[in-house]
Amino acid sequence: MPLGKTRIERIPDDRTRQNTFHKRKMGLMKKAIELSILCDCDIAMVIKSKPTANCKEGRLLAYCNSDLKALLEQCLDNFPQQIYSNEEYSRFEKVSC
Repeated sequence: MPLGKTRIERIPDDRTRQNTFHKRKMGLMKKAIELSILCDCDIAMVIKSKPTANCKEGRLLAYCNSDLKALLEQCLDNFPQQIYSNEEYSRFEKVSC
């Protein structure tokens, strides 16, 4: 039985938030790898967490299926045509009937 729809808002409890961050980060990584393999495209993904009690500066994670530095330089030289922000979240929600 489905647990129900997750509300997209900041998780107040530190432990729960860190656990959710780890799980979703790994899920996002898996999707990036799948997309690069299935569609034969270059993907660069950078995630930086906020500071926590265990890591005062936050954690930095990067994934790239090719040379990360070269891909980022290419993006800076040819500014991306599509850049998304949190304000556009509703564009990506599934419409339920």
